[in-house]
Amino acid sequence: MKNLPNSWLIVDLKDITKNIKHNIVDGPFGTQLKVHEFVEHGIPVIEMQNIKEDKFINVFRRFITKRKLEDIKRSTVYPGDLIISKTGSLGYVAIAPNCFEKAIITSRLAKVTLNWNIINSKYLKYYFIFIRNNGFWEKIAKGTTMKILNIKHLANTKIPLSSLNEQNRIVEKIEELFSDLDKATEDLKKSQEQLKIYRQAVLKAAFEGKLFNMGSFEYFPFSEICDINPSKQEIAELNDDLEVTFMPMSAVSKSGVILEKNIKKLKDVKKGYTFFKDGDILLAKITPCFENGKKTIAKELRNNIGFGSTEFHVLRPKESVISGWVYYGVSLEDFRNKAKLRMTGTAGQKRVPKRVIESYEIPVPSKSKQKQIVSEIESRFSVCDKLEETVQQSLEKIEYLRQSILKKAFEGKLVPQDPNDEPAEKLLERIKQGKEKF
Repeated sequence: MKNLPNSWLIVDLKDITKNIKHNIVDGPFGTQLKVHEFVEHGIPVIEMQNIKEDKFINVFRRFITKRKLEDIKRSTVYPGDLIISKTGSLGYVAIAPNCFEKAIITSRLAKVTLNWNIINSKYLKYYFIFIRNNGFWEKIAKGTTMKILNIKHLANTKIPLSSLNEQNRIVEKIEELFSDLDKATEDLKKSQEQLKIYRQAVLKAAFEGKLFNMGSFEYFPFSEICDINPSKQEIAELNDDLEVTFMPMSAVSKSGVILEKNIKKLKDVKKGYTFFKDGDILLAKITPCFENGKKTIAKELRNNIGFGSTEFHVLRPKESVISGWVYYGVSLEDFRNKAKLRMTGTAGQKRVPKRVIESYEIPVPSKSKQKQIVSEIESRFSVCDKLEETVQQSLEKIEYLRQSILKKAFEGKLVPQDPNDEPAEKLLERIKQGKEKF
């Protein structure tokens, strides 16, 4: 924040809040707000999902009584307050709407009640987005397993402050420019969805024999055409010092690309990890990796042997099928939808059981036809890959443009300076007086 216009100031967040008690606070501890205290109607409880993508989502899952609100009133939210996530996805921010008189925030959020005679809520929201994208909140948050934004640090956050008139002009200009970028983003995301639909249409036609008018094929369950989660017995006699490939779940991308391959000694991975070989299909079985489509064909493994996450199912093609046919078989939308319905376990830890894969049937033509069809699928998908890469690059450019717009805004370079705007000295004086007036 160097070389700001002379009429601007650098102030602490706490200096531009409304002069009330608890103007910058977080939500109550879990022990202060228990599940059995929620009711069907009453005071809304604002949670993380209410500030998704920096927009307020006006759908409430939980409510408390007015009496309970009195017990935890320090965390009360009023319309116009700024709400910010202080743990997990740090620094996501939204403005509380006018649809309620009062609400309460959970412990993962903080709220700021602003002095509107000094600061435009949207101006501050955009500034918080700007510094979040620059990694500011991550730098000042504390914690090892999960970082938490300290309220004191939040209150001392430095804010570049112009006159209220200039803030209003800046917000208006940002929203004008962002409106165009939003439209472009929407169009690009539609293109991404259309490409996903096209991919599934290609797969459907391929497995129905319609890409080359081959007619229908006989169906077989995966249990008859693959060994699923094969035994490690075949490597029991290998030297413990043999080098093998190791791939954690993070090594496989959503598009099936292997991002990294680590080399380890067999003795270090043969227990407690999933075994696979060149040509095997690795299919993520746990949520959300399965729903996101994480899968790949194991290739170019050290000594043709690999180990990886226990959250992979391994499908080893038998003589009647090639790896590509199995890979695209588990890529079918019908398979994924049916498998999702039969996942077992608790929320966040659901898995696709082995039996679900074993029982699913796919059409199986001759190997020569499989090779011909897989080659055509890959040819069409390679065109999709190039288009998706172009779309993704365009989306990244849009995000870069957004950040560039915000950078100019908070350097005082986005809108022209107006000599009639309030000078810094008077603005500073009003901030000092604000604690008494408001």
